[in-house]
Amino acid sequence: MKSVRRSQLFKALLVPSSLLIVLLHLGVQSTERDVNPGALANIFKYFADNVQPKTTMQKDAQYAIAISVLRAHCTDVDADIQNVFSNKDAKHVRDELSKGQKCLLCTDSRNVIAARPNLTTNEHSEHVLLYPLGESPMDKLLEQADQSSCVVFYSYNSPCVKTCMHGEDNIFNGILNWINTRKKGMNTFVFEEIWQKDRKKNLAEEFLKINAVVPLYRCKRTSDGMECWKCVENKNVNTNCLLENK
Repeated sequence: MKSVRRSQLFKALLVPSSLLIVLLHLGVQSTERDVNPGALANIFKYFADNVQPKTTMQKDAQYAIAISVLRAHCTDVDADIQNVFSNKDAKHVRDELSKGQKCLLCTDSRNVIAARPNLTTNEHSEHVLLYPLGESPMDKLLEQADQSSCVVFYSYNSPCVKTCMHGEDNIFNGILNWINTRKKGMNTFVFEEIWQKDRKKNLAEEFLKINAVVPLYRCKRTSDGMECWKCVENKNVNTNCLLENK
């Protein structure tokens, strides 16, 4: 059975995206394994306060980050993210991003990668972390993570429909490569804001495609701090994952 699945996954990389999604359902076993939205909220409140880079106008800037943490940090609301990602490390990542640099396992714990978009090549930050396949920053991170850890991938903005979800620069194969490496691990993809150019697109359809590969969540700052939602339940997309900014 394992050899059959490997064959299906290899062929999936060579077929159109519509068929790819079907094969993903057949060949990838990606379960949520009890990821707790409350625990995710603690992680991303910490990211918002300590990592989030700013634009020249001091607005929140697009970036992507992936971190490997103890499973408890994704399941237990009392787990302290600073035990595996200190204030010192968080500041270092933010400083690197603010200078336009990538973080490639740049902390003492070697459990974080992060990037801003590449303005020279127009490469999106998610793509920067997931490619090239087999030698990407994500591959390097996964080499440090065992199956008992929780790997969280975060993009400030939702993956854009035009470039991130379709075309030569889409991130699907990168996500597939990640999950195929950690079929039995705890994994989750999280975003905060809806990309402004996608607010009139059919995001529900695109989010279903992502969730077919890896559990998708939205974590958003509120007046009470940070709240997270599971985006897909029984093939229905949670409206909290679709609401536009006011």
